[in-house]
Amino acid sequence: MSKEFSRAYAAYSFSRSLIICLVLAIPLLSCSGGGDSQSQNNAANEAKYISASWVIVGTDLVGNNQAIARVATSYVSSSGEAICPNVTIDGVSNQMTMRVVAGLMPLRTTEYQPSVPANFPVSVCEAILPSTAKVASIAGKSIPIPKKSPDRILLIGDTGCRMNTTTLQNCDDLASWPFSSLAQIGTQLAPDLVIHMGDYQYREVPCSSSGGCPLDANSPWGYGWDTWQADFFTPAAPLLAKAPWVLVRGDHEICTRGGQGWFRFLDPNAYTQERSCNNANNDAIANYSSTYAVDLGRGSRLVVYDSSDVSTGSTVSDPSNNYYQQFMQAFTIANNPLYTNTIFINHHPILAYSIPKSKSVPPGNTTLQGVMNSVMSYLYPSAAANSYYPNSISMAFHAHVHSMQVINFATTSPTYPATIVSGGGGDELADAFPSTSPPFYTKDTVAPGLNPSNMIWNNNFGFALLDRIGESAFWKYTLYDKSGNIFAVCTQAGRQLNCSN
Repeated sequence: MSKEFSRAYAAYSFSRSLIICLVLAIPLLSCSGGGDSQSQNNAANEAKYISASWVIVGTDLVGNNQAIARVATSYVSSSGEAICPNVTIDGVSNQMTMRVVAGLMPLRTTEYQPSVPANFPVSVCEAILPSTAKVASIAGKSIPIPKKSPDRILLIGDTGCRMNTTTLQNCDDLASWPFSSLAQIGTQLAPDLVIHMGDYQYREVPCSSSGGCPLDANSPWGYGWDTWQADFFTPAAPLLAKAPWVLVRGDHEICTRGGQGWFRFLDPNAYTQERSCNNANNDAIANYSSTYAVDLGRGSRLVVYDSSDVSTGSTVSDPSNNYYQQFMQAFTIANNPLYTNTIFINHHPILAYSIPKSKSVPPGNTTLQGVMNSVMSYLYPSAAANSYYPNSISMAFHAHVHSMQVINFATTSPTYPATIVSGGGGDELADAFPSTSPPFYTKDTVAPGLNPSNMIWNNNFGFALLDRIGESAFWKYTLYDKSGNIFAVCTQAGRQLNCSN
């Protein structure tokens, strides 16, 4: 990194942080997040003040990958100023930019009542990592640098410990909540990238010794930093240190749940009060996000879609509807001949099964299916009815259902993308898929008139590991259970997965 770039970056950081302080800062603290690092208080760079560090991959304004390093810091100067630490990139140090200062948020209506105000005693600082970066560190600790063409990717979702009015999961028991052990196993597999499919934070009501979690009766709860730390940042720490993350937003990150933390910590876009979930009057804006792509190199990429606030229901065909607009973005992005393997990812299953019931297995999200068909009819009027996805999308990843599903469809026209649901990351498992002969998927449809041609499922905790096939755009998928044992291996060929177990 040149001295000229260093000076330009410092000037940019100072001006950007000054705007953030003036516009966004909660008046409990002032903030400093830019300028010459030598003029700042060196204490901000001490590791003891850094509660967590992580790197996320999103996109910049022109659609290229953008890696962002972030930290949660508790440092406050003697004058009450929240100060960001330095990030050192290829030997050159500059102060990180203040994303949002610490503060106690106003109490707002939440999914479960009564609730408590979300308290965030840590400030969040960030820095864009140049695409040319080779090594980087914060407070003496190395942070992961994204690879332009990752060869190994870990896929996991629904990782938090459930505490609501109907279920009190034992957050101290690895058998009940194994996210930390799954993260340890995943770290040992040395992924180049982690994809989290959403639902990070689940502790929404107090635990009770009369409930299902007597060992953790003092667990944090609500939507503040203590819960985010317990549910995500502490158990995920080894994986956060190992690889950058692509982060999908789930229904637990909507504004009436963990949305405030989502925007502070994980959203890949700039932080604004309008998109912070702090004010219910802005929820109609903050509960939706633009679709974006992440390039995986060698002709493979992800299209990331925010379905966090969707609910099952009737077809939505209004072009002004948020989900309609987001699918217009997704299918337009996907229409790029440079990519031979485009993978659509969102939280809610679409051409996959929802949470099993006692006598049947419900289909994927009917609202999203309806919107997709409306958008397909507009963009591709000659496409077959109920084709859902354009041909440019080869695969789909989801979570939400707390188990593993791998679904193939027939190779006769119209064809559909093979689908993986990786939602067994730690939260209470879904009811088991039924064991029937013939298999339930021959009777229960994933969408109107559509059944899988074959399916593998596992009613247990686990994750999927993607390994690139040679130098190609396609992937081998290895499915792991909570003990680190392999229960299936699938190889991608176009829109098909050839599996053995």
